[in-house]
Amino acid sequence: MKTNIKYITVVFALFMTMTSCSKFLEITPKDSQDQDSFFRTSTEAMQALIGTYELLRNDNLDWQAMPQAMTADVMSDDVYPGGANSNDMLGWQQAARFDARAVSQQGEKTWKKCYVGIQRATTLLEGYDKIEFKSNEQELKSHIEGEALFLRGHYYFEVLRLFENVPIVRETLGGDNWEDIEQATPDESYAYAAANMINAIPLMAERHVDSDLGRLTKYAAKAELVKMFLFYTGYYQKDAMPVEDHEPFTKADAIAMAEDIIQNSGASLSANYADLFNANGNFNKEVLFEICFANTGTGDWSHNKLGNYQCIMSGPRGHSSDLLAQGWGFGAPTRQLEALFEENDTRKSSTIVYAKELLDAPNANGMEAHFNYTGMFVNKYTTHAYRYAGAGAPELNYDQNYHYIRLADVLLMAAELNLGINDAKALQYVNQVRNRAGLQPLASVDLDAIYLERRLELALEGHRYFDVLRRGLNYAKQTLDVPSYTLTPPTHDDEKYIINGVNMTGDVGVENDFIINFDASKRGFLPIPQRELDLNNKLKQNQGY
Repeated sequence: MKTNIKYITVVFALFMTMTSCSKFLEITPKDSQDQDSFFRTSTEAMQALIGTYELLRNDNLDWQAMPQAMTADVMSDDVYPGGANSNDMLGWQQAARFDARAVSQQGEKTWKKCYVGIQRATTLLEGYDKIEFKSNEQELKSHIEGEALFLRGHYYFEVLRLFENVPIVRETLGGDNWEDIEQATPDESYAYAAANMINAIPLMAERHVDSDLGRLTKYAAKAELVKMFLFYTGYYQKDAMPVEDHEPFTKADAIAMAEDIIQNSGASLSANYADLFNANGNFNKEVLFEICFANTGTGDWSHNKLGNYQCIMSGPRGHSSDLLAQGWGFGAPTRQLEALFEENDTRKSSTIVYAKELLDAPNANGMEAHFNYTGMFVNKYTTHAYRYAGAGAPELNYDQNYHYIRLADVLLMAAELNLGINDAKALQYVNQVRNRAGLQPLASVDLDAIYLERRLELALEGHRYFDVLRRGLNYAKQTLDVPSYTLTPPTHDDEKYIINGVNMTGDVGVENDFIINFDASKRGFLPIPQRELDLNNKLKQNQGY
């Protein structure tokens, strides 16, 4: 814990401008300040808040790429890890086969990212009463505090659902007091995270002006609180979620909160599903929680990365065309996911793009079969040619925002919550999502139907694995295991699809590379990073490791 938390109490480094998002995210600090001289004015408070937001999109921490959504997706049944070979992003390769190791760059940096975010929020909040806000800045004072509280709750939720047994850090750590930190129980941790979110909601804005796009509103906090409730009560088989210094958060509370979002947030389903992920996708009205990225034209790999790293990682290896630019070949969609889309489902083409389509595209050039190659690529967050940077290093400059929580997600959560209480409303919400996808309405709905709709609607967006876990470890075992595999043969045999003797329109590899065995003894969580255990002997390793 020492290097992850202690060091940022000495120097609170504010990161680079987020130019694609808004004026709110365009403040460029001149240098860094220690906490004793910092946070005296509203401007400094806003700079500190920006530093807390920054961790949302820092998916290349300490030179280690680890987009949060992909970390979850590679453990799901929607994608295989891919990459150059079975050792590329080794931490992901091991996690995808439920053989994760405590010594893993991906695990270590994911943990660190969350705790740096937590500590930045804590550093801002614990001296908040000392900040001098002008008389006409009282609303701003409320909003900054609320957003900091919510972001702290968010980072806790991220680290909790990946590692489970984590410490609660309630104050800025300095000297050696980091050595006193111990892991809390999951109940204690969820109660603390939930309290941060609940306390944040009345302080946050209902909406922000266009110049502040990128800032989170109370409806983002409510949406994530409902998501956290469903994960906690599902995984731990509880009726309610504990909330520190509040009454437990119940199913009735979750239903009311979801309904409030649907009726009052101002969010609406995009008329065209593709518009969520195409050139017009940033700041879509459907999105409640958006993580911003920028194209600054940088070519400096040592610099803080402002682009969406998930894009370059998902792009096809060795290929360029008018559709996609070259990428690193991670996150190969599974044949199982492909088979679930109905024939007229408009979401499929936005979710999956085939090698044949890429090789048929204008100015197509080459292609390399990555590990776990299925002839399919991610088509949501990827190397879209229209976002290819004209200057600097293209890998660092994909400016596609990540839609963490959309209204469609909330509608499907509300449908699940209403099952057995108001089945008509549950059906209505599911059919709203299906209607947008161009599908016929269902006559009735059950939990399996909702899970299927969630899988297809939110595919490759980082939600599927956690949805599977919250239905129990037996369900996860049955769902995630791939005990045997038959390679899918090529769909076309034209010469242009055969590159270096390999037909790119079918699966490539050996069957054993596609076998998955979910290890229920590890309960679906990653191991506590070994570095943390070495630095603090009070921390204990997770079960099964």
